[in-house]
Order: sequence, then structure tokens, then C-alpha cells
Amino acid sequence: MPYRLKMQESTEASVQRIAIEQIERAQSALRDRADDPVNAIHVLRQRCKKLRALLRLVRPALGDKRYRKENRRFRDLARRVAGNRDDQVLVETFERLLNLHAAELDRRHYSAIRRKLVARRDATLEGADTPDWEALASALSDARDAVAGWTLASQDYAAVSGGLVGSYTQAREALREARRTPSTAAHHEWRKRVKYHRHHCELLRPLWTAAFKMRAQEAHRLSDLLGEDHDLAMLGLALDAEDMQRIGPERREALSRLVGRRRHTLQGDAEALGQRLFAESPKALNKRVECYWQIARA
Repeated sequence: MPYRLKMQESTEASVQRIAIEQIERAQSALRDRADDPVNAIHVLRQRCKKLRALLRLVRPALGDKRYRKENRRFRDLARRVAGNRDDQVLVETFERLLNLHAAELDRRHYSAIRRKLVARRDATLEGADTPDWEALASALSDARDAVAGWTLASQDYAAVSGGLVGSYTQAREALREARRTPSTAAHHEWRKRVKYHRHHCELLRPLWTAAFKMRAQEAHRLSDLLGEDHDLAMLGLALDAEDMQRIGPERREALSRLVGRRRHTLQGDAEALGQRLFAESPKALNKRVECYWQIARA
């Protein structure tokens, strides 16, 4: 089944069903890890993110004690397989940036920088620990058993309104902070809030398929813009690292200028999209979505 609530079942039943589906997909990926262990890790991390978004949507109805326990469970589970992908991301970000400016530069001028980034990535991969697959499988089994305890103190829209509006409000506040103090940390925080809102739109899609599908897609696009901006910020920092100091400063400075130009464009696009996506007040959003819920239930 898709990652969505169903109007034909109780909100509590929907939440438990979705949680079990996400856990079972992670379990399936772990069972097939021999064919593609990297994909198994990726699937596990993605399912944990969706489960945490689900928990956040029903947090008030679920209760803070249960929410904190289950959120910590899936947060820690994802961290156990996170490894250190930063160096791999740096290589991908470098390649994407050079491809974007392929018509105006000679890639050979930046080959020394690429070699340093690849060497750093390879050293990280060689030192990476193999996940404890059996322990992960056991943790997922425990998580699945715990879902039966995900009981909600309220049902229907009352069960999700607090989480939806709370996360939406946090995303709006993070947007304001990113505009007021446009730091890497502020944009990264905003991205995390946007991701929660995106998943909430996916969960609520049955209320109005076309509207929530479009909104989820636009939130996804905004998250991608902010994600690329963050990756470029990390690339900019890497250019000043100790292992880069033997490379001529003119090459590093030239690449740094490309990073700055691209980040300026990304942040402008993200701000424009974000202002549209979060233009509505939380009170107005709550009233509108509640109407959609009542119509869908009927």
C-alpha cells in the first residue's frame, strides 16, 4: 500500500498499518542485502525518515512519552547505518558543478582537486565498518512489535491536526530564520522542516489527490534545492582543508567562485518557492485541511 492515510479506516488503524508497511519494506531490503548492501542501507534510512514523519504527524494524539521513545528508536536505527557518506557526496557535488559549467571551463584544470576528493572518499570507504545486519534485523522486529502500542487519544482530523500545523509552523519559522540569517546551518535546519511537511502531504494525499500530490512534489523540489546548497557549502569548506593546500590557490579560488555563484542561485530559487509554499498562515492551513478531511470522510 502507498504511504497514505485511508479514509475508509480509523486514523489509528491507518497509522499502525503505514508503520508496519514501512518496517516490513526495510526488513525486505535487509533480507536482500547480499544483492545490493548499499541499497539495503539506503532503504532502511529512507523508511526510518518516513516513520519519524508519521510519528510527528500524530505526536499530540500519540503522547509525548510514546513519541519520544519511538522517534528515538528510528533515529538511532538510521544512525547505525549512516556511516560517513559526506566524502562520497563531495565527489558527486564536484562532478555536478563542473557539468553545470562545462561550456565555460576546462575540466583538466580541476583534475588535481578531483583526485584529492576521490582519495578522501576511498579512504573513508576502506575504513567503514560493516553493519551488524543481524542486530538491525532484530531491532526492526522489535519496532514492528511495538507498533501495536501506537494508540491515539483522538481520532479523525483531531489526531493529525496538531502535528500537521506544528510542523508547518516550524517550517515557516525556519524559512524566516534562513532569510534573516542566511547561514549554512539555518538553511540545513529549514530543509529538515520542509522534508517533514513533504511527507505529511504524502500521508494526507487522499484528502485531495491533485492538490496534495502537487504540494508534496513542490516540497520535494524545495528540499532538493536546499540539499544541493548544503552539499556545495561542504565542498567549499573542503577546498580549504589541509589535504588541498598543495593545489594552487588560483584553482581552488576559481572553483570556490563557482560554488558561490551556484549557491546564490539555489538560495534565491529556494526562497521564492518557500515563500509560496508557506505563504498561508498555520490557522488558515488548519481550517482548510480540516474541511478537506470532512469532505473526504463523507
